[in-house]
Amino acid sequence: MYDVIIIGGGPGGYTCAIRAAQIGAKVCLIEKNGLGGVCTQRGCIPTKYLHSMGDIIRKGKAAKKNGINITFELNYQLLRSKMFATVSRLALGIRHLLETNGVNIIEGDASISSANEIAVDNGTVVETKNLVIATGSLPICLPGYQFGSNILSTSSVLELDQLPESITIIGGGYSGCEYASILNALGCKVCLVEAKDHLLPLELREIGEMIEKYMILDGITVMTGSNVEKIIDSNVFVNQQEVNSEKILLCIGRKPNLRSDDLDKIGLSYGSKGINVDSNLRTNIPHVYAVGDVTGIYELAHVASKQGEVAADDIMGVAGNGVDYSTVPVSVFTYPELAFVGELKGNSGRFPLVASAKANCLGDTRGVIKVFERDGKIVGTYIVGPHAGEIIGEASLAIKLKLRPNDISDTVHPHPTLPESFVEAVRDIYHKAILLPVERKKG
Repeated sequence: MYDVIIIGGGPGGYTCAIRAAQIGAKVCLIEKNGLGGVCTQRGCIPTKYLHSMGDIIRKGKAAKKNGINITFELNYQLLRSKMFATVSRLALGIRHLLETNGVNIIEGDASISSANEIAVDNGTVVETKNLVIATGSLPICLPGYQFGSNILSTSSVLELDQLPESITIIGGGYSGCEYASILNALGCKVCLVEAKDHLLPLELREIGEMIEKYMILDGITVMTGSNVEKIIDSNVFVNQQEVNSEKILLCIGRKPNLRSDDLDKIGLSYGSKGINVDSNLRTNIPHVYAVGDVTGIYELAHVASKQGEVAADDIMGVAGNGVDYSTVPVSVFTYPELAFVGELKGNSGRFPLVASAKANCLGDTRGVIKVFERDGKIVGTYIVGPHAGEIIGEASLAIKLKLRPNDISDTVHPHPTLPESFVEAVRDIYHKAILLPVERKKG
């Protein structure tokens, strides 16, 4: 009998397995679709690989104004093969981590016979003292339609042998904005349709409007406040007009990957958003846990990983404080990138990257860093700019440690770098930025 069986080998599942094994548990992990889950196989990793390739193309084109003439010829089949080679390499790395920690890996489709017994479709039956459900999520299709050759999901778009000449992307959230930016950079004609009145509708309007402005400058057609009325073949009817494209990509959200029959069998509590869990990822059934997208709390790999750690600690009796969701950073890989964390309200300071020495050296001055303060503490930050996802960690730590603006401005940052712009945004809360003109500071 195992101490822990984990169903699902995504970030939440494999992190939980490794952490539990480190503490001394006998662990089994069951996965049917490749280690790393959606993140490694069909999400974070392949899209970020494509994002980096798109960035090379963008920088190559921009280099002309600096006297460097570069021509590009995109071999998408080769690019795609390299993308999946990267995926395979990282998945093998995850396998190596699991194996060196003594985790037993079973490949197959698992079904829950009871809270202590799991059956795998290869005929294997395993028993456990504790069960962790980490089965992830699935893309949602529009009602009345199905994913197929013309209507693509965020998974199936990566399986295309050729890059479409044109594509209509429905949904202007994180995934929709990322795919619009990436496919446009690779040379695809993109139309992005969002039903709400600004992109990234769950975030501040000013963020969505800034991203939309940059997308339009890059040649992307953006239609906000626009509802899809119907789809015929690969044509989308929006606001009583027809939008023609070779392919359609749906980015309208995801749903938890649940087997309701299995969950009902053991009396597990769940809803349309996912499995109900407490702060330590316990369900209503003793010794049964759930982590990652299947909980419906956050659809972020780094949140799933932290949940996996917390669940493993709780299973093994290691005291902890649960997951602090107030300091979860989000990164969206558009051009420029977007990252944010914490509460985006209160007193604020901002620093436009056009005033950054490093951004000017990079030739990429689009964007801004904005920091929010309340009661003398830093409570939130958003960054639109190059490498935003790399910079946001300092803001997350500042919020976690309840740092004051002076704690940041009193810390010497290297020059010329992008993070020193974070310092200037912090100083601007009190109109004390060194690198902004007097008119701006008083305004």
